[in-house]
Amino acid sequence: MDKMHKVLMLLLIAVALLIMLFLDLNLPAGVIHGIPYVVLISVSYWLPWQRAPIVLAAVGTLLIIVGYHYSIQRIDTTALLLNISLEAAVLWVTAYLVLRYRASSRSLEDREHRLRVLVDTVVDGVMIIDAKGTVQEYNPACEQLFGYRSEEVIGQNVKMLMPSPYREEHDEYLHRYRTTGNKRIIGIGREVEGRRKDGTNFPMELSVGEARPDGPQVFVGIVRDITERKSAEQSLRIAKEQAESASHAKSQFLANISHEIRTPMNAVLGYTQLIENDPALPENYRRPLKAIHSAGNHLISLIDDVLDLSKIEAGAMELNIRDFDLDDLVEDVSEMFAIRCEQKGLSWQTNLRIGEPAVHADDRKLRQILINLLGNSVKFTDQGQVYLSVKQSGNCYTFSVLDTGPGVNQDAQERIFEPFQQAEEGEVKGGTGLGLAITKRHIELMGGFLSLESTPGKGSCFRFELELSPADGDLISKRGHTSQLCRLAEPHRVRALVVDDVEDNCEVLSGLLERAGVEVNKAENGSKALQCIAEQIPDIVFMDVRMPVMDGLTATRQLRERWPDEPIVCVAITASGLLRHRSYYLDAGFDDFIGKPFLFDKVCECMVNHLNVEFEHEPVTEMIEGTVSCVNTPDNIELPDSLRKRILSAARINALTEIESLITELKDLGPDTKCLTDELENLLERYDMDGIISLINLVSEKPNSE
Repeated sequence: MDKMHKVLMLLLIAVALLIMLFLDLNLPAGVIHGIPYVVLISVSYWLPWQRAPIVLAAVGTLLIIVGYHYSIQRIDTTALLLNISLEAAVLWVTAYLVLRYRASSRSLEDREHRLRVLVDTVVDGVMIIDAKGTVQEYNPACEQLFGYRSEEVIGQNVKMLMPSPYREEHDEYLHRYRTTGNKRIIGIGREVEGRRKDGTNFPMELSVGEARPDGPQVFVGIVRDITERKSAEQSLRIAKEQAESASHAKSQFLANISHEIRTPMNAVLGYTQLIENDPALPENYRRPLKAIHSAGNHLISLIDDVLDLSKIEAGAMELNIRDFDLDDLVEDVSEMFAIRCEQKGLSWQTNLRIGEPAVHADDRKLRQILINLLGNSVKFTDQGQVYLSVKQSGNCYTFSVLDTGPGVNQDAQERIFEPFQQAEEGEVKGGTGLGLAITKRHIELMGGFLSLESTPGKGSCFRFELELSPADGDLISKRGHTSQLCRLAEPHRVRALVVDDVEDNCEVLSGLLERAGVEVNKAENGSKALQCIAEQIPDIVFMDVRMPVMDGLTATRQLRERWPDEPIVCVAITASGLLRHRSYYLDAGFDDFIGKPFLFDKVCECMVNHLNVEFEHEPVTEMIEGTVSCVNTPDNIELPDSLRKRILSAARINALTEIESLITELKDLGPDTKCLTDELENLLERYDMDGIISLINLVSEKPNSE
């Protein structure tokens, strides 16, 4: 209200009061009874001044007193006081009621104003409709979403903001809800589509609540545009599909590479096994054959590691559980690291408290776990000792690897088990940072937990516990075992069918079986195999999976259908190590699974398990005779500095061919180096580059070698 209006209002009030005073002075006392003052105080509700009712009540009281005092009609004092008191009381009560009502009304107006401000400024669209779907409220956010101004929507049915089929269903839905109470959106919310003024549709999130603010039923809708979210979800979905496609392509690639490498390696290792056991083989060929066999096994091990890493990344790593002797496993690992520690000048100690060594678990992963942990300890410990402890309590086995190395600080301990993470010492010594990450996941896969206790400058202790169930059958310890599988024991007879489209693979497996006394037939595909079985029922079928004409899976399925009562053992043979797992082949009708390249021991073990046959053993004879005993230890040997440095350099970069050439050069120095060359050849066969470096570091530099 501007100043002119306020002045004008004051003049009107003053005129009204003067008129009432004039009437009081000219009419008999008590005629008007303060009624005009009450009316004036009531009207003050609309005045802008907060205390106007009180001021008017005070002025009215004063004028009533003046009016009675100067009235032309005199009344007694008692009546005068009574009249003045009653009229004044009416004025003040009226002023009080006006003030209370005014305060309550203003508070309600303030709340309504705040609510309006909130609704108008909220980011999401807010609209209110009645029970018939008519829009009653429509905030500015809705104007931006739909493109309609509020005056265009308020009073209209809300279905004007909906595309088909929501538009046609809306009124029916409201009617059904009012009559049955069946909810589809109310109190729940869901994603729907909205229709803009320009006719375009957009995805939105709609939440509807029911309210009865003043009796009539209304519905409050909250609308949010989710176009950007939908676009982001679509991008994520496309990215996920692309990542899954890339992962599948990688897995397919690794499986194919595995198959392509394993197939020729099967022939290499298979023929090596056949030739190694041939008594007519010249002695000078035995060491090269042994090197070929060792190199092939190492290559297969590398392929398995790559596949294992891929399986870990995909969360598809599986356990290959079987019976094994824990004493034998720990003894093998202990012998390996005892040599390592001796070469590095470290003390090697073991503490084995194993009551039941025959257990049922994944021995390959357990071996890899121990080798990784012990390899780290030997690698980072420059003085002191490395200690392996295995303790049994019931079915719980506790493995501890301790060392007196540099230790790991607290910050590094929190990230050392993550892939590609290393402590400062690890960055100096080198490595990929994958060993502990893979080790931790293998332990967790076996149901254990890997922990680390370390004090910088004093050493570290890696510890894990595994629940290892007892072995299902009896095991014969390998320690002191000086015989090998040779032939079927009398009176056992076995008729086998070997099915493989690769001639070399077929010849290798057939040769191994025939040497063991097994009668063998051969077929180049599944169709030929079924013909052979129809002519003569075999005891066992070694079936390749990938073959032309008819693959192994189809042939096995038809075999089971055509000869359901025949106890034919079917063994799947495949070089694919990633896409198909053992359970897949068992579900397909096979009795067992052997991966390529297959080993004679594995083949014989399969026949023992499924055909209940026995094999005879013969003592293992020393292949190489006439060996010269070693008289010089490495620390008593002197090497030319240039030769020493070249061996170390070649070992650091895994230059295997160069190391072989350098060993030949080392042999030319004379018989005094035999001990060193023999040990280097043993380390080279195991591809133990760290061992070669440690061994050469023990060798003295020959003075004046230049």
